[in-house]
Amino acid sequence: MVTSATDNGGERGPIATVARTRRVVVPTPGTRLDAVLVGVFVALTLGAIVSFGVPGLRVRVVAPSLGLVLDTVTTLVTLAVAALGWVRYRERGEPVALFQAAAFLVLAIANGLTLALVTSGLDARTGMVLSAPGQAPLYVFTLARLLASVLLVVGGLAALRGRHPSRPLLVLAGSSLLVLVLIAVVEVGAASLPSLGSMTAVAGALLAPTLLGASVAVLVAGLYLWAAALSRRLCRRDRSIMDGYLTAGLVVAAFGQVAAALYPGTYTGLVTSGDLLCLAFDVILLLGIKAEAGATLAHLRLAHMDLLRLEGLEIERAALAERARLSRELHDGVAQHLWLAKLKAGRLAAQPGLGPEASALTNELGEAIDAGLAEAREAVAALRLAGEPVETLGRLLARSADGFSDRFGLRVEVDCPGDLPPLSPRAQAEALRITQEALTNVRRHADATVVRLRAGVEADRVVVTVGDNGCGFDPTAVGETAYGLASMCERAAIIGGELRIDSAPHEGTRVSLLVPLSLGVAPVTVRGP
Repeated sequence: MVTSATDNGGERGPIATVARTRRVVVPTPGTRLDAVLVGVFVALTLGAIVSFGVPGLRVRVVAPSLGLVLDTVTTLVTLAVAALGWVRYRERGEPVALFQAAAFLVLAIANGLTLALVTSGLDARTGMVLSAPGQAPLYVFTLARLLASVLLVVGGLAALRGRHPSRPLLVLAGSSLLVLVLIAVVEVGAASLPSLGSMTAVAGALLAPTLLGASVAVLVAGLYLWAAALSRRLCRRDRSIMDGYLTAGLVVAAFGQVAAALYPGTYTGLVTSGDLLCLAFDVILLLGIKAEAGATLAHLRLAHMDLLRLEGLEIERAALAERARLSRELHDGVAQHLWLAKLKAGRLAAQPGLGPEASALTNELGEAIDAGLAEAREAVAALRLAGEPVETLGRLLARSADGFSDRFGLRVEVDCPGDLPPLSPRAQAEALRITQEALTNVRRHADATVVRLRAGVEADRVVVTVGDNGCGFDPTAVGETAYGLASMCERAAIIGGELRIDSAPHEGTRVSLLVPLSLGVAPVTVRGP
C-alpha cells in the first residue's frame, strides 16, 4: 500500500509527508524460500529414486529436433542471465552479480558452441554424434559446468564477506577466455584424455559412466549445492528476487548433475533426464528474470512517484518562501503606512475649527484605516500560518471570529471543536482566509445582527460554514465585479475544496467550504438556494 503524499493524518509538514510515502514493500521470495527449497528437494529426490529404481522409467530418447530446441533455449537463457548479472553489477556494485554473469557466460559459450556445431553439420567431426561418440563433448560440458560452479561459489563467498574484485572486466573476460582455451585443448587432445563415459548400446542410447566421470559430476553437483546455500543466504540478507530463484534453480541443476553422473548425455539428439532437469533450471531462471524485471519496474515507478512528490514539495517550499516574503512586506510596509495614516488622521481630527462635514469625513477615514489594518493583520496571520501551523483549524477559526466580533461589535456564534482533523498547512491557511473573507463580506454587505460560524466533519470532509441573518442576495445575479466571491472560489480550488453559497434576498446568506481530508481535486461550484 502506497501512502499518498497528500495524506494529512497524524504527521505534519512536507518532510513527514515524504517519509510516509516510502512505506512500500516489494514482495520477494525470501520469506517462503526455505519452504520452496524443501519442496523442490523432496520432489527431486523422490523422482530420482523412482527413476533409478525402475529401469523402464529412465529417460533416454533420441530426438534430434528436441535436443536442438533444448540447446537453443539453454543458450538464450544463460546469455540473458549473464546479461542481467552484469547489469546488476554495473548498477549496484554487487560482487555476486559479477561472478554470476561470468558463470552463466561460460555456460552460454559451451551451449552456444554446441548449437553452432549442430546447425553447421560439424558435430560429426567433434565426436558429438551417437554413431561415433567421442570424449570431447563430455569434457567440454563437464569443464564448463565445473568452472561455472566454482565461479558461483566464489561470487557467493565474496558477497558474504564484502569483498569486491578490483578488475571486474578481467573476471568476466578471463572466465570466457579460459573456457575457450579449455575447449580448444579438449578438441585437440581428446584421444589422449581419460574416459568420462563409454557407449554400451548405441541403439538404446545408453552411456555408462566411468569412475572419473561420475566423480567429477558429483563434485559439480556438490558445488552447485554449495552455491545454492550461499545464494539462499544472500537472498535472505538482501531480499533479492533473482537470488531466490537462482537458489531453487541451482538445486535442480545439482540433481541434473547427479543424473548426468549416472547417464551422461551430451551427444546430438540424445535427450536424458539430466537434459530435462536442465530445462527445468532454464524455466526457473526465466521466471526469475521476469520477477526481477517486474520488481525493477515497480521500483522505477515508485522512484518516479517520489520524484514527482519531491518536485511538488520544491514548488510548495518556493510558495511558502514567497508567502513569508509577502507577510513581511505586508507587516513592514502596508501595515506601517496604515498606522502612519491613522496617526495623521487622528491629528487631523483634533485640529480646531473643523466643520461638521470635515469631522464626519475624518471619522470615516479613521474607520476605513482601522478596517484596512484589521485586514492586513488577518492577511499576515494567514500567510504565516501556511509556513508552520501552531494551532488546529478549529481554534484558529474561533480566535479569528472572536477578534472579528471585538473589532466590529457584531455578534458571532462559534461552534468550532478544537479536535478537528489536521489539514495541510496550505489547506489550513486557505480555509482560514476564506472564512475571514466571508466574515468581511457579512460586515460590508449583509447588514446582519448575528453571524454563525460552524466547523465539523461530514463524509470525510472538513466543512466550515459562515451564516448570517442579513439581507441576502441572488447568487445567480452576481456579476464579474464580485471579486471577493471569485477570490474565495479560487482559494478553494487551490486546495481541492468546494465552495457553496446558499442565499436569497431577505433570507440571509450561508457560505460553506468543503475540504477533503485526503486532498483530492474537487470541482469548485457556486450554488444558489
